[in-house]
Amino acid sequence: MTYNNNTWLSLDVGGANLKAVHSDGSARSLSFALWREPDRLRERIESLADSFGSFERVALTMTAELCDCFATKADGVRHVVEAVETLVPEGCLRVWGIDGRFHAVDEVRRDPSLAAAANWLALAEVAARQVG
Repeated sequence: MTYNNNTWLSLDVGGANLKAVHSDGSARSLSFALWREPDRLRERIESLADSFGSFERVALTMTAELCDCFATKADGVRHVVEAVETLVPEGCLRVWGIDGRFHAVDEVRRDPSLAAAANWLALAEVAARQVG
């Protein structure tokens, strides 16, 4: 995979579906029962990402950490982050938080509760900007 400046892939990693939108406007969804095969998450994310053009950065939201295959939400957040961070060079992954801001991976590793089930807020933020 090659990287272009200022191109993004936005990922929403859920327990039953993986969703992605590229900065070129293309979007895809992939069914994936994470709770059945948590060890295949990285593989499935890479497959989805490879179906897009090149990108330099990744923006991440999630609810997958709520799956019962993880002992705790913190374990789930870390599992998702580890699966996604292989897509881009270090420092090029940002994780959306429940505080309405993007966070660096190290911040989320220290405090996984920042990112737990934050995807609803990301959607609300975008919708609010669209309607004013």
